[in-house]
Amino acid sequence: MERMEEDPSENKRGIWKLSLNGSSCIANSGAGLVLMSPDGWTLEYALRFRFKATNNEAKWEALIAGPTNSKHFEVQKIEASSDSQLVVGLANGEYETQEDRMVKYLSHFQSMKSFFEVLRVLKVPRVENVRADQLSKLATTEELVKNQTVLIDYLDRPTISEVDIMDIDMPQEPNWMSPFINWLRNGILPEDTIDARKLVYRVNMFQFRDGILYKRSFSFPWLRCLTPLAADYAFKEVHEGICGNHTRDITLSHKLLRQGYYWPTMHQDAIDLVRKCDKCQRNANISKRPSQPLTSITAPWTFAQWGMDFVGPLPMTTGQRKFLIVAVDYFTKWVEAEPLATITEKNTESFVWKSIICRFGVSRTIVSDNGKQFDCKAFCDFCKEWRIEHRLASVAYPQSNGQAEVINKEIISGLKKCLEDSKRRWTEELPSVL
Repeated sequence: MERMEEDPSENKRGIWKLSLNGSSCIANSGAGLVLMSPDGWTLEYALRFRFKATNNEAKWEALIAGPTNSKHFEVQKIEASSDSQLVVGLANGEYETQEDRMVKYLSHFQSMKSFFEVLRVLKVPRVENVRADQLSKLATTEELVKNQTVLIDYLDRPTISEVDIMDIDMPQEPNWMSPFINWLRNGILPEDTIDARKLVYRVNMFQFRDGILYKRSFSFPWLRCLTPLAADYAFKEVHEGICGNHTRDITLSHKLLRQGYYWPTMHQDAIDLVRKCDKCQRNANISKRPSQPLTSITAPWTFAQWGMDFVGPLPMTTGQRKFLIVAVDYFTKWVEAEPLATITEKNTESFVWKSIICRFGVSRTIVSDNGKQFDCKAFCDFCKEWRIEHRLASVAYPQSNGQAEVINKEIISGLKKCLEDSKRRWTEELPSVL
């Protein structure tokens, strides 16, 4: 430190002078500080950052580091000077900023003013801030060695990163834990008789130890109870933090339970968090459920309701047959199938007559898709003649005739396993597959 000439007016006011500057280059970033006491003693300080910072961010770090280090000398009045018009304008409220990091720096600086009687920032020309500029460039040099005239230190992370750190044990407003803590620690029950009775009944599951409320679990150790603010922080950390993978709502709440945390509305809070998460909603599965309520399909008795569908085209076999008409009973799952050369309403009527009506009697309902061989005047007249109710599946929704679709897959799978390379013999293997 060097002895400077004393200024009686400054000594009388007891104001410390602080000159600061920040510097940023491709390799390193740093800040330079020159602190002068009212008596004329000066302290030069170089601060290197162990993180990447822009030029404006380096100047903000210097503005915050100066008053922070001045606390060790019990300084109450500081007059800081900088050659950055942007930083000075923001600190004095002359400019407004929309950038998130600048807003955080400004908020952190405003919170520091309560620790000092006077903390103001002045704009000075660059020629009057030469020494602080030299110290900031010294902090960014590759070979930075400590010497006897300049104090050198390192800053591991940005100052504003400390603002985002939340202490989950900080005092909170009254919440769901307050009645349990008041009863377990102070023996105070709620004034309402019903609430007091419920509390006494539920308090056996809780324990208050070392200022922390715990809840007994059935399959886990004691669970630490969290306040709403701490619960929100824990959810975000597990869902989208460093190790988060945007899990679903049920998995998210169970993961927090396995980590040993609890609060009453954690399952509903997990659902709300996933619904509000932009990434989860953008990449979620698209629901294909129809907007109108579905009509349930019931099978009252055997061979009363049949589902019908066509399979093909398949490899052509004898008689140029390459299609397969399939009917399945909803009650017994009995399957009837017949190879066909063409798909026509006449072949459909013939199949219903021979394979269903003549063998099992007149059915009550037939469910099919919207194909022309089913949704035509000839087949509708045939069903009306035998008093059979014909139901058509929803358009572009094969699940409404799911029984027939499942049987089709089973038949195709069975034929593939039996035939292997001889696919043209599928009509011969069909009876054994059925």
